[in-house]
Amino acid sequence: MTAKPLTPLRPRRHNTDAWLAIVVPWRLVRAPRGESCRWECIDRRWVTITLGQDHELGLVIVTDSTGRRHACEGYEQALALAKSWRD
Repeated sequence: MTAKPLTPLRPRRHNTDAWLAIVVPWRLVRAPRGESCRWECIDRRWVTITLGQDHELGLVIVTDSTGRRHACEGYEQALALAKSWRD
């Protein structure tokens, strides 16, 4: 019985066309001063979370690029609202 020579191993290459087709529309970016966190979309929309000031002290504020603004009781509620605005 004769054995066939082994084929050398080669690293797998990703299908670059498939990777280019994947677009992540929203991404978390560095928040400017005064913001806790900020998400930006590839079409320049944004959603941000800030801590309330003055008469809104103790609240968490969610705003977006369309002008929507909502005061939330807690950070978890604000994160959920910001996620729904990004969908």
